[in-house]
Amino acid sequence: MARMVLGLAATHAPGITARAEEEPPEKRARVYSNYEKLRGVLEETKPDVIVTVANDHVTYMFEIIPQFLIVVADEYEGPPDYEWLRIPKYKVRIHRRLAEYLLKSLVDKGFDVAFSSNPLLDHATMNPLHFLAGDRERGVIKYPVVPVLTNAFVKPVPSLARGYQLGLAMREALESYPEQLRVAVLATGGLSHDPGGPRWGYVDEEFDKRFLSYLASGDVRSALALTPDEVFATGGGSYEILNWVVVWGVMRGKPAEVVDYVPGYNIGSAWAVWRP
Repeated sequence: MARMVLGLAATHAPGITARAEEEPPEKRARVYSNYEKLRGVLEETKPDVIVTVANDHVTYMFEIIPQFLIVVADEYEGPPDYEWLRIPKYKVRIHRRLAEYLLKSLVDKGFDVAFSSNPLLDHATMNPLHFLAGDRERGVIKYPVVPVLTNAFVKPVPSLARGYQLGLAMREALESYPEQLRVAVLATGGLSHDPGGPRWGYVDEEFDKRFLSYLASGDVRSALALTPDEVFATGGGSYEILNWVVVWGVMRGKPAEVVDYVPGYNIGSAWAVWRP
């Protein structure tokens, strides 16, 4: 049977690579060192596969906006805007069998999860993988992945409670997978930011620190009490905490080790680790 071995969370802000020089060297080094810490934890844990939980930035345009989607494919090469992001164009292996199993299991549990055989993975998935699992010389991601995408951007969005419930169901499904696999799960995004909005550049540090305190103390109830309107009031991109909450559900509400919090690159950036 598959076994959950690690949970991680990290910001996916594109400016960290695309506009690296906009922050002073000390802050830049601190941001990069936090990714290196998570990369070290990942390498020590030696997972066989990473389930990524990121959000769709309307990548599939407005033709369809699923609340939750699993990519069921064999491989991917991207991101499409890798030159702007200033990262390699990576080849990514997708663990199709696990993706198919997770999809069917969630549907059987009452979650109407969409799926796509057309991977469109932007910086939300690829920037963290670049830092945590990228072989930059060979242009490959070192581990197979199962990409899960959420709608954290276009209202109506799923409640945080629904995201947490999805995470709990994902844990059950993953641990019932019949093959021997060491599974890591990675949440990306957040925290507060308002991309292209009237408060672009503003970071709501009070909100960010409050959310991280819930995470560190295992206060699931207070976190799930946050409404979409309350979160969106801190910025149009802040609901990416949904991805963190999904992974928190996968980790069954266990308190996280908050590695660091750095306001910068027009976003409240944070990194966290869960050990089962």
